[in-house]
Amino acid sequence: MKSKLYILAFLSLFLSLNSSAQTVLDSLKAKAINNQNPSKWNKELFEKDKKWLKSSKEKPLSALAFPVEKYDYYVFNNPFNFKIGDQNFSGITFGENIGGKESKFILKSEVTLIFYTRDKQAQLEGDVSSRNYPYLYVQGQTKIGNQFDFVGIKSPENAGYLIVNQKSFDLRFGETIIIFPNKDNSFYYLQLQEKPMVNEQIEKYVKRVVTDQRILEMMKLSNQ
Repeated sequence: MKSKLYILAFLSLFLSLNSSAQTVLDSLKAKAINNQNPSKWNKELFEKDKKWLKSSKEKPLSALAFPVEKYDYYVFNNPFNFKIGDQNFSGITFGENIGGKESKFILKSEVTLIFYTRDKQAQLEGDVSSRNYPYLYVQGQTKIGNQFDFVGIKSPENAGYLIVNQKSFDLRFGETIIIFPNKDNSFYYLQLQEKPMVNEQIEKYVKRVVTDQRILEMMKLSNQ
């Protein structure tokens, strides 16, 4: 009798999860269809983007305006730096302001990229866009020995990819990526499960990151 109850409970949970996943998928499909319907477009936003993007210098992918339906979605990027001993790291975290307004900040990080810059102080920069709502789009470019380009997208299903110089990172397996540039035309990397908590000071997040002993191993390898 107990085994039957366990089976029924499991089936109920399984069906509930499947139903929730299907609801998200249906919502994403509806959004994709609406974005192709001229009667649904936010034309005021479209015209503003066309004017603003004339002077845009975003890299590595250039930006052009495209129409979308009306949405409420606020995004952010937050550059930061830290050291391990006398060695420098430069990072940037991207995410959503779930406060819902530009004046109310409740920051939820979705992906963080960090570069090991050795003895050089640098500031990693990047762009974040809300136009692909409900997907978060990020990109940037930096030069640390070699030229590094990155683009990424995070979905509301808690999945997504960050691509750094053609190396793809599946964000389901960790939302913190650390790049260790080598002195030739190569690099090492780590992917960590650690990530900033909602509205957490970045220093607290960094304290957890630097406890990963693999970082010291990769620093040593990249300096050989």
